[in-house]
Amino acid sequence: MIDLSHIPNSPGVYIYKNSTGKIIYIGKAVNLKKRVSQYFQSNQALGYKTNRLVSEISDINFYTVGSEIEALVLESSLIKQYRPKFNSQLKDDKSYIYITITKDKFPLIKPAFKSTLNKNNLFFGPFPDSPSVKNILKTIRYIFPFYSKKHGDKPCLYCHLGLCPGPNLDLKNYRSTISKIKKILNGHFPKLISELTKEMNYFSKQENYELAAIRRDQINSINYVISGWRNVKNLYQNTDLKEDQIQKSLDELKLTLKPYFPTLKNINRIEGYDISNFGSKYFVGSMVVFQKDKLDTKEYRQFKIYSKDTPDDQFMIKEIIYRRLKHSEWGIPDLILVDGGKPQVTAANQSIKLSNNNIIPIIGLAKKLETIVIKTVDDWVEINLPKNSPSLLLLEQIRNEAHRFANRYRKKLVKLSLS
Repeated sequence: MIDLSHIPNSPGVYIYKNSTGKIIYIGKAVNLKKRVSQYFQSNQALGYKTNRLVSEISDINFYTVGSEIEALVLESSLIKQYRPKFNSQLKDDKSYIYITITKDKFPLIKPAFKSTLNKNNLFFGPFPDSPSVKNILKTIRYIFPFYSKKHGDKPCLYCHLGLCPGPNLDLKNYRSTISKIKKILNGHFPKLISELTKEMNYFSKQENYELAAIRRDQINSINYVISGWRNVKNLYQNTDLKEDQIQKSLDELKLTLKPYFPTLKNINRIEGYDISNFGSKYFVGSMVVFQKDKLDTKEYRQFKIYSKDTPDDQFMIKEIIYRRLKHSEWGIPDLILVDGGKPQVTAANQSIKLSNNNIIPIIGLAKKLETIVIKTVDDWVEINLPKNSPSLLLLEQIRNEAHRFANRYRKKLVKLSLS
């Protein structure tokens, strides 16, 4: 029996080891004792793969930290170092997100997916999701303004908001700022506070009270962040492994859609479609595939639009899905998701009928309110799930990936035409 009495009620990172002492899982929590205890209370409440994990746990180690942001950074670095088998989705999932610092003269800091990482740049992660990265960068930017894209000669909107260092910046000062941001992303908070304190005292002795005040405010901001930051959305008390969380998302989605698609038995393969166009020359479509608990990039397809030379998303959706359904060797989706509302769903349904296949469920996801749109025999149905609904978050991920993949293909064609 594993003794949990020594685990504290504080933020931190927990490490599970098997009987040979090998690290098999690394996680984080706002409350270590509460999170770890959940794994050992009821097997019935856990998913299949999470139960497998628990059955292999022989020892638990942990690191306590002062705040959620420190736990997030520490977890990321430890997973990158040890690659535990129950964190295995990090090895293959190209949708996992990083923070990258470019090698430009004035370095840029921005999120990047694994599939788009420039290996010549410095990067931190992987992190669990986009909201976590956005929260980190937003908080850092308030303390240390940085460039997220190349800056022009005039002040930008972020300059007016105090989130951008502005044009005509001193290179030495900016590189010093980048160095400080690296310390945050590496979890070196004490070193950073010590450095800022020395600079504050130096500026004060030089009677440069303006810069001394800036350093004082930065120290206070960092102390506030590491004393209990409550905005990192991934630090909720969810015990299940990623694969079991996804299965619960799929189960919830099936339960939501079943009344409108009675023949829907299982959702093993979801295909997402989107259109991208630029001017009157470049019209393309994309198909992305979610199966086996992840986005399966090997199954992605891209389409040039041949039958239309003016913008018409509805017609183009109809064309690419019709062309796709001619390829039975690609497999048959359990669910088709299109980016859009009634017009796009209508077009997709028309392509299904033209292909003599009337059994594939089709839904749309309309961006404004993230509304699920369904066409029944008699009428239209619109469903608005809670913003934190696991199944809605999964649909958003697939829709956004289809959008990204379509835009990437269009940009590639434009670049080739200019070369």
